[in-house]
Amino acid sequence: MAMKACLLILLLCPATFAESNEVARGLHWLATQQHADGSWSTNAALNALPVLAFLSAGNVPSAQGYGQVVDRGIRYVESQAAIGATTNGGALMYGHAVTTLLLAEASGMVKCGTVIHLSLNKSVDFILRAQAVPKGDIHDGGWGYFPDSTDSHLAVTVWQVAALRAARDAGMQVPREAFERAAHYLQRCEHPRGGFSDQPGGFPTRGRTAAAMLALRICGRSETLTNTCPTVTWDDEYFYHAVFFCAQAGISFDERLLAKLQNADGSWPLPPHSLDEAEAGPLYTTSLAILALTAKDHYLPVFSVSD
Repeated sequence: MAMKACLLILLLCPATFAESNEVARGLHWLATQQHADGSWSTNAALNALPVLAFLSAGNVPSAQGYGQVVDRGIRYVESQAAIGATTNGGALMYGHAVTTLLLAEASGMVKCGTVIHLSLNKSVDFILRAQAVPKGDIHDGGWGYFPDSTDSHLAVTVWQVAALRAARDAGMQVPREAFERAAHYLQRCEHPRGGFSDQPGGFPTRGRTAAAMLALRICGRSETLTNTCPTVTWDDEYFYHAVFFCAQAGISFDERLLAKLQNADGSWPLPPHSLDEAEAGPLYTTSLAILALTAKDHYLPVFSVSD
């Protein structure tokens, strides 16, 4: 659906859907992991992702339920953004993008929104400068792991695209050219036999294919895509990454995949073959699982756009 500059009003509305038992248990587990200062981790991305999970489930600052958890989380992330600590703990450009995405979604939701707006403006400039680093024809338009990377990776680029789109809809000036260049890079990652790889000429995977399909939708390239997603199985690399993006893109996703895997304490386990997810731990997998299960409710509308 088309998105307006006032999209954040949607996030201010109280939840009207019946929260699933799996989501409720997952949110409870995330809430118990939060520290008194509002953080969850020394990793920047792992402080922003849990807050996005709460927002995606309809929880907003100062509301009943988890409002205080969300408020503390937003304020902690903003305090880190204010001192330029959005790539800390090994999060690199991933962390910066997820932090920027959260700042964009939260800028109209809290009393310190003007302060967040200033941090968001700096965060957007940071992303645009990283894209502008000369990378050659193959990698042009994308983003690498570091701000000064001279190569690009699809997995990193997807998060930057989402962050820029959310920032633009929150009122930031983001040039259309940034999305066009990003889309060209993503299209170069498409394999001749189908699917998308992390870099042009690489081997496609399910998670990267789903992520690329969503990012291209955000860039306004949905006309080039089909509404199908490769079947995702538990032993796949990037399992949670795949189901999250499949769900957000509105394509094939069976929620029972996640429901039957949830741990007794409400968290979600690590898939057997993903080094990245294993390194990030259950904060990452649980946040992505909740994002996937709540995607259909569109409380984070940035992932629902098609133009």
